[in-house]
Amino acid sequence: MDKSKSIEESLLQYVEELKDESEMTEKQRNIIRASIKLFATKGFHASSTAEIAKEAGVAEGTIFRHYKSKKDILLAVVAPVLVKFAAPFILRDIREIFHKESELSINEIITNLFRNRLELIEANEKHARILLQEAFFHEEIREALLSTVFRETKGLADHLINNRIEAGELRPLPSEAVFRVIFSSLIGLVLFKHVADPDRFAQRSDDEQIALTVDILMNGIANRS
Repeated sequence: MDKSKSIEESLLQYVEELKDESEMTEKQRNIIRASIKLFATKGFHASSTAEIAKEAGVAEGTIFRHYKSKKDILLAVVAPVLVKFAAPFILRDIREIFHKESELSINEIITNLFRNRLELIEANEKHARILLQEAFFHEEIREALLSTVFRETKGLADHLINNRIEAGELRPLPSEAVFRVIFSSLIGLVLFKHVADPDRFAQRSDDEQIALTVDILMNGIANRS
């Protein structure tokens, strides 16, 4: 997979690969292509079926012959694509980082992970927003995320955490609690950079924000001097 591709480009490539699947017509593929473009640009709720039809070059009635509602289009695009194509895209660098764990300290691994995730979201900010927003409202998309991206990430993290506990690098704490704290710190970085307080976040570079977060994560906030 080409690392320079965005999620949108990857999704569109996946739609092209669907040409070999006889059960999907060219009009359906056009509708999905148009939906990906509009959902990525405007968001799901701001995109109308009329706009999708215009972008796809079909009559609006054609959409409803293939899909019962706009939500059905979303689920036809996002849920299966997430499992088959977007999940490997999202997980690819995580696998590489964790597979090099024996070469790095836990600080270096977490730093690399945080930097990589911020870079991925920076390059695909609109798509990440839509994916997370729709996962909040649609159980099917949430389940697709949990069964792919989250489950494998947690498995990789549990293995790493338990290894570092055995090696004495980490305190003997429940691995799921350690994973929860690391994951929460990453979500905090993303939220403060893109949603909660981007102006104040930008007063430091991403590397400085990551280093500060990892330092607090590894050493706590209590003054132990």
